[in-house]
Amino acid sequence: MGKVVKLNLEHGDFSQGFQITLEIGDDSFPHRQIRTGGSLPANLQVSGNYDNWKQTYRRLETAFRRPVILDEETELLPPVSADECQVLFETLKGSINHWLSAEEFRRVKEQLLRELDEDEEIRVIIRTSEHNLRKLPWDAWEFFDEFPNAAVAISPTEHDVGTPVKPKNKVRILAILGNSQGINIERDRGLLEGLPQADVRFLVEPQRQEFETLWSEEWDILFFAGHSYSQGDGDCGYIYINQTEKLAISELKNTLKRAIKKGLQLAIFNSCDGLGLANELQRLNIPQMIVMREPVPDKFAQEFLRYFLESFSRGKSLYTSVREAREKLHDLSDIERRFPGASLLPVICQNPTVLPVKWNDFLARKKPEVESESGDGVKPPVLPGYKQTLPQQISPEKSATEDKALQVSSPGKKPIWKLIGIGLLGGAICISALSSWLWWKRPICSLSDNRIPFMVNIPQGQLFNYGGSTTWVPMAQPFHEQIKTELPAFQLNPPKYSGSVEGIQQVLGGYFAFGLSSSHLHKQDLAAARQQGYELMQKSVAIDAIAVGVNPQLNVSRLTLTQLKDIYTGKIRNWQEVGGPDLPITPYSRKQEGGTVRFFADAVLGGQPFNTQIVQFVDSTTMGIGKVSNDPGGIYYASAAELVPQCGIRPLPLELPGKTAIAPYQGDLVPPESCPQQRNEMNFAAFKSGKYPLTRNLFVIIKDFPGEYNAEEQAGRAYTNLILTGKGQAMVKETGFVPVAQACPSP
Repeated sequence: MGKVVKLNLEHGDFSQGFQITLEIGDDSFPHRQIRTGGSLPANLQVSGNYDNWKQTYRRLETAFRRPVILDEETELLPPVSADECQVLFETLKGSINHWLSAEEFRRVKEQLLRELDEDEEIRVIIRTSEHNLRKLPWDAWEFFDEFPNAAVAISPTEHDVGTPVKPKNKVRILAILGNSQGINIERDRGLLEGLPQADVRFLVEPQRQEFETLWSEEWDILFFAGHSYSQGDGDCGYIYINQTEKLAISELKNTLKRAIKKGLQLAIFNSCDGLGLANELQRLNIPQMIVMREPVPDKFAQEFLRYFLESFSRGKSLYTSVREAREKLHDLSDIERRFPGASLLPVICQNPTVLPVKWNDFLARKKPEVESESGDGVKPPVLPGYKQTLPQQISPEKSATEDKALQVSSPGKKPIWKLIGIGLLGGAICISALSSWLWWKRPICSLSDNRIPFMVNIPQGQLFNYGGSTTWVPMAQPFHEQIKTELPAFQLNPPKYSGSVEGIQQVLGGYFAFGLSSSHLHKQDLAAARQQGYELMQKSVAIDAIAVGVNPQLNVSRLTLTQLKDIYTGKIRNWQEVGGPDLPITPYSRKQEGGTVRFFADAVLGGQPFNTQIVQFVDSTTMGIGKVSNDPGGIYYASAAELVPQCGIRPLPLELPGKTAIAPYQGDLVPPESCPQQRNEMNFAAFKSGKYPLTRNLFVIIKDFPGEYNAEEQAGRAYTNLILTGKGQAMVKETGFVPVAQACPSP
C-alpha cells in the first residue's frame, strides 16, 4: 500500500493553459483525501518539442527495421543520428520541467512535497482527455528523481467503477501473437511460458472467430505481441492479428466488454504506438493496461517484457515493476543510446477507482514454502534464456560438438575454386549493397541531387501560392530562390508575408496552398479546416527564439519573465521598479495578428491582454527596433534572428524563477560602439537545449486530405521535405535559426 496522487487536468490546452485539481490519498485510509487547486500556464513549446523529438525518433526507429506499418512521410525524410535525437529529447525534458516549475504550479508542488515521503510507494495518475498531455513522457519530471518509489499512469477524466479481481488456482493469460513480419515474437512466447503458477493459452496469428475464447472463458491478463498502430490523435487503435487482417478495438467492443465484466484486469500490448488502443479499452472500463506511446524496436519490446515480468511475477506492484523495467532498460542495455527517449515509452493506463493488481491477487492460495525477494511466498520465475548470473562462456567441448554436428549435416565438400568464386561473388554483392546503402544515407546537400525525385513527390504543372509569417522572411526568401534555381519543376510564386495568423487564414480561404507559421495551430483553425473536408497539419522545420531588447544606454542587466509580463500588462511602468533608472517604460509590440505576438501573449502574458493604454503597436520589427533605439525607456520583442544582431538595440538576458538568466547572444555583449564591425551572435546552444526561456518552433502548415490525392497537400509536403534536407537545414542555420534535422556543412 502507499499514496495515490491524482493530477486532474480537465480544462484547457497548451495555447491557453490548464486548470488543475490535485488529490492526494492513502491506500490504507481511502476516505482521507487532501485537495488543492492550481494551474499550468500556456506553453506551446512543450507540445512542439515533443513533435520534434517524435519525428526524429521515428526516423531512427523506422531505419532500424521495416515494419508492416510505415509512416510514408517519415520514410521520405533524410536520415538522422542518435546524437540529434538525444539533443531533442533533452530539449523536451528541459521544457517539461521548465513548464512544471511555473509560478502558477508552485502551490501544487509544495503540497506534494509536504504530504509525500520518498520511502513510500507513490502512484501518480494524470487524469486528462487531452491527447497532447497523455502522450507526454511525464516520467521525465524531476519529481520522480526526488521520489524513487513513485511511478506515473494516465487516466481518462470519465470512468466507471472497475471490476474486482476473481482469484483462481492459476493466473489465466490469453496471449495473442499477431502478425510477426519483421519481428521475433517467439521470444515473447518463451517469456510467458516461464511464468510461475500461470495458465497461458496462445492464439498464433488467429482468425477473427478464434476470439470467441474471450467471450466464453474467464481471463486475468490479455497479452498482445505483433504490429499495431494508433490513428489520428489516438482516437482509434488497430492490431494486426495475422498476415492479412487488422482489427480495430471498436470491432471487438462487445467481446472485450464481456471479458472485462468477467474479470479481465490487465492488458499488455507489447507492440507499437498503443495510445489509441488504450483510449478505446479505457472507454470499455478495463482496470489497467500497459502500452507503448510510440513505435518501439523489437529488442526493446522483448527486454522490457522480460524485466517487467521478472519483477511483477515476484509480487512487486504493477507501478514498481514498470518503473524498474524502464530503469533497467536505460542502464543495462544500449537501447537508450541508440534510440534516445525509448526507455520512457512504456506507460500504465489506470482506472483510478481500482487498486493496481499484483500477481498474488490473481491466486486463490499462496504457496509459502518458497520465499521470494518480496517475502510474499511466490517462487521466483526462471525465464527462458535468462539467468540471474553472468552468461557462461561456451565450453570447448560444446563448441566441438556443434562443429561436428555441422559437419555431419553438410552435404559434402565443394572444390576450393568454387568456394573462392562464391566468396568473391558474395563479397561483390555485399560491397555493391553497402555502396548503395551509403549513397541513400548520405545527407542531401544540394536540391539538384539526383535522389530528390525519389524522395520528394513534387506536383507537376501547377503554380502554387504560399506564405505567412514575417519571421520566416530571412529563411524563406533565399530558400525560394534555391528551389527556383535548382528545382524549376516545383512552380512556386514568391512567398507573401502577412503574418502567421493571416497566413493560416489564407490557407483556410484557399489562397495559399500551404502556410509558413511561427505559431501553433489553434483549435478554431483545425475546426475550420474540418468543415471544409480536410485536416490542417503543422510540421516543425526550425527552432526560433524570442529576444527582448532595450535602448543600448539603459542600465538594466536582465529581466524575469514575470517582470516582462507585468511591463506589457501595465503593472510595472517605471524602470526603477526592476532595478533601473527612474525612467518611464514604453513597451512596443507588433500588431496583434502576427504569430510572434500570439506566441508572446501565450508564453509570457499567460493569455492576459496587452495593456493598450501603454503598449505602442508598430507595423514591423524594423520600425520597433528604430523606436527603441531613439527612446531611452523603450522595450521591444522579436525573433532573435531579427533582433540580436542589430546595432540600435541591446538584447537582454531573461530569467526564470530560481534559474540563471540566459542571454539570447553567445559570449560577451558587443558594445554599441563596436557595431557593425562586430555583431552579437545568437546563442544557438541555449535555444536548442531549451535552457533559454522563450523558444518556439517554426512550422509549415499543410492541408491533409485523408485517402485522396490533392496537389496543394503534395506541394506542402514537398516543401517541408525539401527544407528538412541537409541543404535546407543548412540554410535554416545560415539565416539565424536552429535546425531540427541534420544540416550539411556550410560551403
